[in-house]
Amino acid sequence: MDEGTHMHSRFDRFRTTPLGQQLEALLDRPDRYIEFAALSRAGVAAIAAATDEIGQKFPEVEHDATARQFCGAMVAEIMRRNGHEVAQARGRVGGALFSYGTVFSPRPVRLALAEVIEMLALMPQKFSDLVARVPASQWRQRPNGTGFALVEHACHLRDLDAVFADRIAAIRTKQLPVIDSVDGTLLAEQRDYLHQEMADAVRAFTQSRRRLCGTLAKLRPDQLARCGLRDGVRRMTLEEIVRELLDHDRTHCLELEELEGELNEASARSGQRREA
Repeated sequence: MDEGTHMHSRFDRFRTTPLGQQLEALLDRPDRYIEFAALSRAGVAAIAAATDEIGQKFPEVEHDATARQFCGAMVAEIMRRNGHEVAQARGRVGGALFSYGTVFSPRPVRLALAEVIEMLALMPQKFSDLVARVPASQWRQRPNGTGFALVEHACHLRDLDAVFADRIAAIRTKQLPVIDSVDGTLLAEQRDYLHQEMADAVRAFTQSRRRLCGTLAKLRPDQLARCGLRDGVRRMTLEEIVRELLDHDRTHCLELEELEGELNEASARSGQRREA
């Protein structure tokens, strides 16, 4: 993930295609957010606000898993940008295009920093619980369309913790250090995440997150107000960097929910074929 944004870097290439640009233009509008927020207050998946228009104007999306995933990720980015939390990761959506979509909180939520750190500390256990539910034979299975396998998520979370630890140290000790974004998809290829050991990656992530949260809990207000320069152009406070890490976790939680659902459906289909 290029964690300078809330959307996974797996969509970077798709986002620059004509189809990606047209879908983004359809979804990322002020009036569209109003529709997403209205459905959220009704407890309905936000993507349902655009389903009919996507189906009418973009018939090719029905047969393009990456395009459908991009639409879901785009809606999630818009809702998080406006302060909404995830209320339900897989809410039912009517119609042929999307079977499930994320249901967001009825109104924007602003967590206290202590709550942010608490949620960051919970991520390794959440991930370990998911790993325990998924058979080891599926740990290296990627989803349809574009996305990480479970073991790749583990390696990515481990490595991004190291990146964030370095950023926090730089902002605490240097005057306006440059904070470069990271292309997580490229990193996964370079480090061959798919063939790394799950247990080693989960253990390292658990240890690194414990150390990181210990550091965060000790930060003083004057340190939290210090700035780094994101990609050389945007000044971000240390507190904003910490909150960005939680956004990064949340992006992966949504993707992990989708991956688990897809793996469960694949297992069910496999079982039905064996019975037949």
